Amino acid sequence: MENVQLLQSLEAVAEELSVDIRHEDLEGGRGGLFRLHGRSCILVDRNLSVAERVDLMTRSLSQLPLDGVFMPPAVRELLER
Repeated sequence: MENVQLLQSLEAVAEELSVDIRHEDLEGGRGGLFRLHGRSCILVDRNLSVAERVDLMTRSLSQLPLDGVFMPPAVRELLER
């Protein structure tokens, strides 16, 4: 699976989990998972490459309970690593 497809699948998983994704200029920071007003959010630096976004989304989503969430086998394998 290509990085663009992986990123789209990871974003779909986030949506399924009701996780907001926010793209901001972080000036050197990469972003990550955080809670805001009781909701999970993933902050993503706009300047990251697609591969870096995949890595960030993978690390962030892997911290959440994923049982019962449908995703392609390649994405589940990536998140379980």
